[in-house]
Amino acid sequence: MAKKTAKKVAAVQRKSKVGYKNPPKEHQFPPGQSGNPKGPPKHRTNLWLWFCKYMNLTDKEFGKLKNSELTQSQQSALKLIEDIKDGKYSGSVRLARHVFDREEGRPTEHLVIEPEDVLSDQECDEIREALENYVK
Repeated sequence: MAKKTAKKVAAVQRKSKVGYKNPPKEHQFPPGQSGNPKGPPKHRTNLWLWFCKYMNLTDKEFGKLKNSELTQSQQSALKLIEDIKDGKYSGSVRLARHVFDREEGRPTEHLVIEPEDVLSDQECDEIREALENYVK
C-alpha cells in the first residue's frame, strides 16, 4: 500500500479591493507598527485659539497674565487684544486677519463672472411684453 503524503497547498487569498486607503496586503504595516515612525506632526501655534481664550478673560484675569511666562503665539494674541482694547484698530485688525487666515486657512472665495451679453431681468420682461403685444 502506498503511503499518502500530504501536499501543502497555498492558502487561497481573498481578492480584496485595492485603491484609495486600501493598499495591497504586502504593502500594509504589520500589527503594532506605526505608519508614521517619527510621530505626529508638531502642534501648530493656534494663535486663533489663544486669541479666543484671552478674549473671554475678565479684566482681572487679563491683568494677571505675565508676558515673560507666555509663548510667542500667546504674547502675539495678547498684544492684538491689548491693541484692540486701546482702540488701535488700524494695523492690529489687518495683522490679525492675515495671521488667522494663514493659521486657520482662508475660506474659499467663489467668483461668478457673467458674459456681457446676458440680459437683465428687466430687459427680459420688456422683451416678453413686446413679444406678447406683437403676437396680439
